[in-house]
Amino acid sequence: MRAIIVSGGTPPSEKLLKSYIQEGDFIIGVDKGCNALVEYDIHIDLALGDFDSINKEVYEILNSKNTHILTYNSEKDYSDTHLGYITAIENGADKIFLFGATGTRVDHMLGNLGLFRNSIIDKVHLEIIDDNNRMFVVNKEATFKGSYGETISFHSLSDEVKKLNIIGGKYKLKDYDMKLLEPRAICNEFLDKDIRITFESGLILVNFPKD
Repeated sequence: MRAIIVSGGTPPSEKLLKSYIQEGDFIIGVDKGCNALVEYDIHIDLALGDFDSINKEVYEILNSKNTHILTYNSEKDYSDTHLGYITAIENGADKIFLFGATGTRVDHMLGNLGLFRNSIIDKVHLEIIDDNNRMFVVNKEATFKGSYGETISFHSLSDEVKKLNIIGGKYKLKDYDMKLLEPRAICNEFLDKDIRITFESGLILVNFPKD
C-alpha cells in the first residue's frame, strides 16, 4: 500500500502533490501539513500531531468532517513527521511519499532525512519530495534514467560508502570511499545513457534536483 504524508515544512504545490496521489493511497496530514491538504481539497484519511501550528479553521474543518485525528503531547519522544512515518507503516504502507519534509527548519529537515535509515531497516520505500527535489536512498547497486543534461547527486548516508563507482554520467568515479555527506558526488549529469552506481557497502542518498 502507498501512503502520502504531508508534513509541516514548506508545503508542496497543488500540482506536484496531486500528480503523486493515486486512487487507494492512504493520506496522512501531519500538523500544519493539514493546511495544504484542506486548501487543495484533498481527502485526509488521518491527521496527527501535537497541532501546535495548524490553522484553527483547518482543525475545525477536520472535526466537522469527522476526520480520524490522533493528538499527541508536544513533549514526546518522536517528531510529528516520525510519528506520521510510523503510523503509515502500522496501517500497511510499504511505499511512503513524504511532502513538507524540507524547509527553513534545518533541524527538522535533517531528522526527516534520517528516516531514510529507518526505511532500510523497515524495508519500506521512502521518497522525500518537494518542488525542487526528489530524494530516496539505495543500499545496493542501482541504475538511474534521466534526460540529457539532467542533474543527479549522490551523498553517503552512512559513515562510509566503500568503493563507489559512477558509470555513464558526465563525471566518472572509480572505487572511491565516500565519507558521510561528503560533497564529492553531487551535481553529476546524464549524457546519452543511463547512470549506474556500484559499491561494496553503505547507504547512498540519491537526489534529483529540479532547479
